[in-house]
Formats: sequence, structure tokens, C-alpha cells
Amino acid sequence: MNSPLHATPLFQTRLTRAIVLAAGTGSRLRSGGNQTPKPLRPVAGVPLLVRVLRTLASEGVREAVVVTGYEGEAIRSRLLARESELGLAVSFVDNPRYLAKNGVSLLAAAEFVDRECLLSMADHLYSPALVRRLARARLSPGACALAVDRNIDDCFDLDDATKVRVRGGQIVEVGKELPTYDALDTGVFRIGPALIRELSRLDRDNGDCSLSEGVSALAARGDFVACDVGDARWIDVDTPETHAHAEDLIERYGDGLEPTDDSVIRRLPVSSPYAAPLAAAGGDAE
Repeated sequence: MNSPLHATPLFQTRLTRAIVLAAGTGSRLRSGGNQTPKPLRPVAGVPLLVRVLRTLASEGVREAVVVTGYEGEAIRSRLLARESELGLAVSFVDNPRYLAKNGVSLLAAAEFVDRECLLSMADHLYSPALVRRLARARLSPGACALAVDRNIDDCFDLDDATKVRVRGGQIVEVGKELPTYDALDTGVFRIGPALIRELSRLDRDNGDCSLSEGVSALAARGDFVACDVGDARWIDVDTPETHAHAEDLIERYGDGLEPTDDSVIRRLPVSSPYAAPLAAAGGDAE
């Protein structure tokens, strides 16, 4: 069977639509006493969700479909008030089952996944370079991809990270409790109708479904590949401690989480109250 991934620095898929999942309660970040809905929580003065949408717009996304649930009306009204600052058009889908697993949130936007598009979590900040590398992965028709970070030794809070087992560039399994793994899930995907079909089947059979379950189902057929993000920075803003770290990163590296010189830089890859910065080379190296 041919591999569904063929990487080349000269190729870039034009991905103009993104689905952004912003339906969860964000209870761990709110445990610090601030009750602002997680997608609206300012990081260095700008709401998390606004930062995500600006990053997507900077890489050519023209339409974002935001899936809301918990405090959905507040998120919609605040975001529409800032729509002129985003650089893309925004529409909203409500997920009344927002207490279910995150695959149900993606199913709420199923009608918008009628072609290849990006999928992002609303609480993951990442550099434009990460999106660029994902778009440069050449996939076979119908295949999907997950942006992964292979810098496992640099993660100090593996209990919270979603792990990815990879073989020959293809995802074998995804989950938080994997006993063996090769990479970490960054929360940014390239998806298409095939993932919707798998999630629909899982939800129909089990009454619930997670993205990890859908990814694993497609991976079993060899249709979900791992795209290594290299030195592109990202952080899952999931706790008060990682919120503070995210603000430090933006202060050091700017809104794009990218360096402005050739110095050796440090980065934090996942939600970790105790994570020390990581050594990584700057720029957009392939």
C-alpha cells in the first residue's frame, strides 16, 4: 500500500476553511478563580480564540467555523464585536452536547467538512510555521494529518499530553494513556469527510466519540499521517500556570511565537505547570 504522505517543501495545499472547537467548559483554567470562558481568556491582552483565528488567517484561512457550547452566547457576541480584527469570516455552530467528548463538537460542524480543511482547538496557541508545515504535507486523496511534536524528552507533564504512536510516518494510535509513543499531539489537524464518517459511526454505536477515537479508526486503515512540526512553537493553555507561561512566551517571541533573530531559543510544548523551556532552533526550517 502506498504511503498517504509525500512531503516536499515546494508544495502547499490551499486550506481556506478551519473548524475551531470552543465548546468545552475549561474548568481547569477557571480553577484559578477567573470565570471568563476559556476561549475569551486574555493571553497578553488578547483572547485565546482571537489569537488562534489571527494565526489561521495569517496562513491563508478565509473562513472559520467556531463550535461553541458552554457560554456560547458570550463567546459569539464578544468575537463578533472583534470580527474586523480577525482577517477572516466567522460563523458559529452550537453543540448542545458540549459535556460529551470532543468528537461530538466536530460532528456539530459536520456540514462544513465537505472538503479538506484545518481543525484546531481554541485553547492551543501555535506559530504560523506549524500551520505552514501541515499545509505542505502532500497527502493521498481522503487521508488526514495531525501536526505532531517529536520532542518528547522536553515535556515535563506527560500525564496531560495526548500521545501519538507513529510508524513510517503514519499514525498507529492516539491517546493520553499510551504505554509507548513517538510524538505529542499539538491540537492542529488537516481533516476531511472521512473523519466525519468515522466519528458518526462511533457516536452512533457508542453514544459518544472523541477525536482520538476517530483518528485511531482512520489510522487503522493507514489514512491518518503524522506531520512533524519540527521547531515550530505551540502551547496548550489549560491551567493558570500554563496561561502565565504563554504570556511569557508572547513577551519573548511576539504574537507569532517566532524569534526575530538567530539566537538559540527555548520553548514550552504542552500544558505543564512545571515545564522548563525547551531548546529549539528558531525560524521556519524544514
